[in-house]
Amino acid sequence: MAFEKEPDMKMTNVIKKMMMVMVLVGIVSVAHGATVRISWNGNSESDLAGYKVYYGTTSGSYSTTVNAGLNTNVDIPGLTEGVTYYFAVTAFDTSNNESGYSQEAHATIPEGLGNQDGLPTDSDLDGIPDGIETLWGLNPLNPMDSLMDSDGDGVVNLVEFMAGTSPVNATDYPITDNILKDVIGEVGEVIDLSSVNAGGYTIVPLANAYPAPVNNTITVNSPGAYLYNVIDSESLLVYRLRVSFTDELSVVGEFQPGSFLDIVDDLFGIRVELPENAMIRQVPIGIGGTGTVSSSAVQYEDGTFEFDILPYGLILSKPAVITVDCDDPNPIVKRYDSANDTWVDVSNVTASNGEVNFSSDQLGTFKVVTSEAAEYQAPVTDGGGSGGGGGCFISTAGI
Repeated sequence: MAFEKEPDMKMTNVIKKMMMVMVLVGIVSVAHGATVRISWNGNSESDLAGYKVYYGTTSGSYSTTVNAGLNTNVDIPGLTEGVTYYFAVTAFDTSNNESGYSQEAHATIPEGLGNQDGLPTDSDLDGIPDGIETLWGLNPLNPMDSLMDSDGDGVVNLVEFMAGTSPVNATDYPITDNILKDVIGEVGEVIDLSSVNAGGYTIVPLANAYPAPVNNTITVNSPGAYLYNVIDSESLLVYRLRVSFTDELSVVGEFQPGSFLDIVDDLFGIRVELPENAMIRQVPIGIGGTGTVSSSAVQYEDGTFEFDILPYGLILSKPAVITVDCDDPNPIVKRYDSANDTWVDVSNVTASNGEVNFSSDQLGTFKVVTSEAAEYQAPVTDGGGSGGGGGCFISTAGI
């Protein structure tokens, strides 16, 4: 049944402007069904007393009511696979006057969410059940999309799923993150994982190509990001581990939430600044280089300059500001997109007084392309020397 807004109700333009977001957040078991999280925009009336969520299996006819209090989201458990549910929200005031329904939203609970053991099916072993990935528009066969940030709030999808927040609502995110851990290091060096695995959990490679840790250590011979699931004795995911390797690390810092981080590679004049609200967790930050054994970056014969900022793929809620010594007045900056194996242009690039400055909300491999190289589309080949005209660095020592 629908409630009409009472004449003396002080709320105006309330429910009609509410935006509802539905997120399938988890499954206790096949027997207990799926859980859908409903969230909506809050109201600001002084006499607001709370919200009610109505739902059922027929559009416009709701069999169940949940009093959400003053919360702007609520979890609806026990929903059946293959069934479509319809949801609407009302607001009520301190006099118990209730508004009409919001615009109706609906969700079909995906089938095949559970396996024979009554646990969610997770085909790509990325920690997010297949049915939930499908509902979010992710690929159940691609483990890398668990580290995407679908709503742009600086928290990746896996973290939001395990924290029970919405990956499609930028205003709903966890306060802390102990689900994704990062370690950085150099190719060929032994990396001790004890500091991030004090609980003695099992570390399982997310892909067959990743080397399995031995006695809590790992060594690789190629730069890149290597992903691991850290599981407990019941094979349940505790957290995700990402180990980023570069050929040569020149500077390493530690970002602490609430503190500004400023690290500088003096040899090549690469500076990385992270604002105090860039992340909700502690994480190591490093400046490194590709294709070299004696420097933190590499400069090609056409003046193009390439360098790493680790961890690879780290997503920030507030962008890092990156400054590079560069004499070229019109350089192009690109970031390597590993998911699509391509270079993408970085916006907000400025160049003046021998420096190029840009910002990025994702870390990884970057290159600064000189205007001369861009104009003539010169081939990029490994090489030494001081580079072509309009090169980007005052010093090219170590190349």
